[in-house]
Amino acid sequence: MPCLVAGLPITTHHSVTIRNYEASLILSRVSSQQKQYDKENDDSSRQNNSNTKNEGMSVLDFRLRREERQRRLFRNSSLRSVKTEEKKDEEKPVIQEKKEPCVVKDKLGNEIYIRGESVEDRNARELDQWLKKMKYIGSNVGLEQFKDLKVGVYQSEVKYGSPTFEPYPDLKDLKYTYQGGKDQQKRFHGKGNLELEDGSYLVGYWEHGVRHGDFKVESRKGDVCFLSGEYYHDKLNNKCRIYFADETWLEGYFKDGVLHGFCRIFDKKNKLTFLGMYRNGMPFGTCWKIIKGGGCVVGVADEDGKITGMNIAYIYPDFKNALVGKFKDGVLECAQAATVSKVTTDNFCIKVPHFTTPEGRLYRREESNYDIVTQTPNLPDPYESCIVEVHHSNVPGANDGLFARRDIQPNTVLAFYHGIKVPPKSGDDPTWEQNAYKIFDPANTPDGTLDIPEKFRDINNYCSSLAHKTNHSFVPNSEFMVFNHPRFGIIPCIASKHFIAKGEEIFVRYGYELDYCPDWYLEAWEKGNYPVPDSMKAEYSSVPSWATSTNDDKQNQLPDSLNS
Repeated sequence: MPCLVAGLPITTHHSVTIRNYEASLILSRVSSQQKQYDKENDDSSRQNNSNTKNEGMSVLDFRLRREERQRRLFRNSSLRSVKTEEKKDEEKPVIQEKKEPCVVKDKLGNEIYIRGESVEDRNARELDQWLKKMKYIGSNVGLEQFKDLKVGVYQSEVKYGSPTFEPYPDLKDLKYTYQGGKDQQKRFHGKGNLELEDGSYLVGYWEHGVRHGDFKVESRKGDVCFLSGEYYHDKLNNKCRIYFADETWLEGYFKDGVLHGFCRIFDKKNKLTFLGMYRNGMPFGTCWKIIKGGGCVVGVADEDGKITGMNIAYIYPDFKNALVGKFKDGVLECAQAATVSKVTTDNFCIKVPHFTTPEGRLYRREESNYDIVTQTPNLPDPYESCIVEVHHSNVPGANDGLFARRDIQPNTVLAFYHGIKVPPKSGDDPTWEQNAYKIFDPANTPDGTLDIPEKFRDINNYCSSLAHKTNHSFVPNSEFMVFNHPRFGIIPCIASKHFIAKGEEIFVRYGYELDYCPDWYLEAWEKGNYPVPDSMKAEYSSVPSWATSTNDDKQNQLPDSLNS
């Protein structure tokens, strides 16, 4: 008998399979309906939640949320790009670019700070720039314009009887004629001109019969030719310039008619020769003697006002290397090599270099003569040793050559040319090979000659000077000049005329006359077969490619078309 369960008919045993099939359909429909119902409930709940959250949000809240999404998007994209670039960078070789040093300059163009420079370089720069200021000669302004310099009168009292440059300390016994103002007692007063019977004259301002104010004095008496300065109660005071009969002149500070303060002395070509402080008419303290065509001698003046004694130093033009030892009136007697370690300032205007402990072999003054070059041929110059070195030349057919040990700027002294003096009437040797090392002698102009003896042409036998190792080029990066050397005296030298890179070979033009010169010299000129320094090849791009290389023998040969 059939019955109903949950509204569904239940049959007997023979319909079990059909009933199971219908039950599975019913369950699947129920489960699908349940999932759809649950999804609708979840969507409605999310919508209700979002509506609930959005109900209390303002326009600003919406903007902030939008900007936050934009920031996240930008950050994610940036991270992806950075990772991509990192992968690319890993594939490429890392090339480090050379950064230019940070340089700070003052209004006058002086370098006051260079980032990353060494203590040695900073000391050298400080001395170099200070000396350039001291060499300055202004028409309307002087050293007072430099704020870091305080030049003036020395504050101590002047000792009675001190030497003076005053040509006319007392006018009472002189015969003269006067034109100018006078006071009620007929004394000179105001601006006036006083002319002496020998033709000398004094022009300036008077106050009740005495000089008081700016004055100019032209003298025909003694060594003083002209004086321009300020008088106070008939005595020279403050800044004054004095010109001497030998055309030298000084600028210094006077007190009570005596040179008593900062002083500079110049030669007839307005080149600075002395720098220091005067006291009671005599140099005292640290003084500088500037060597024409050379470096500087620095030391404490003795009681006679001369740079004599121990612990005197000759400083080379690089303001780094020095010879410290015994000097007599600024001339080397014996010294050892040292370097500048520190720089201080004395009397607010005088730089005082301090040095490392001198060490090594002794250097002595030994100018060459007709018989001997030097007693110490294997004693190298400390300055040369830092600038240049000798290697096998890159020029085909040449032996030794001179090379730069570091980057070298233009107008830098490179090496010195010292040799034996040749007697004036000895004449030239019969061959160019024997005359190859002869050069002018600036200490015996115009006919003086220096030569390198044959045994000293080997670097193993002679290395006291190295300029004779420089090879020739018609496009040189250096030139001959004159140098006053502390050891050898006045000799030739070579100085850079162009930037020279580290490791680059140095060339100089030998200066033969084309009408009278070695065959190789004339052939090089006519065929253009001469080396061009590496740092100058870009400037001489018009030179044929076969003449611009010093490293390849084939490139230095003429093309076949020109040989024919």
